[in-house]
Amino acid sequence: MTRNEAREILMQILYEMDTTDSMDHETAARLAEERLTGNNRERGLLLLRNIIDQLEAIDADINAKSRSWKTSRMPKVDLAIMRLAIGEMRFDEKLPDAVAINEAVNLARKFSIESSPRFINGVLGAIVNAK
Repeated sequence: MTRNEAREILMQILYEMDTTDSMDHETAARLAEERLTGNNRERGLLLLRNIIDQLEAIDADINAKSRSWKTSRMPKVDLAIMRLAIGEMRFDEKLPDAVAINEAVNLARKFSIESSPRFINGVLGAIVNAK
């Protein structure tokens, strides 16, 4: 499993957890165990735990930089993509912010609507610029 494949699975896990109102460590561990393999399982589970622990702060960053939509009104796929990217930017010191943003835009191109890549790029770019 490549890192890109693992990233897609992590986004899908975040999406599923959000849509089922089960954003907790137990669900994250179960889903990561079922879907991720090798080093990606350990890395992914740690990332999911960190995102869950910091979810309010991550969503506050998204809300602060999104001019038109708040997290409560955003498409769940876009929200999962941005949460994952912010998690990677905050908790993966080896991954440059620009790479996390680029990967998020690529996920949006694959899984979301036509306007989402630009929206996600703008919000994540504003978050990085505010650091």
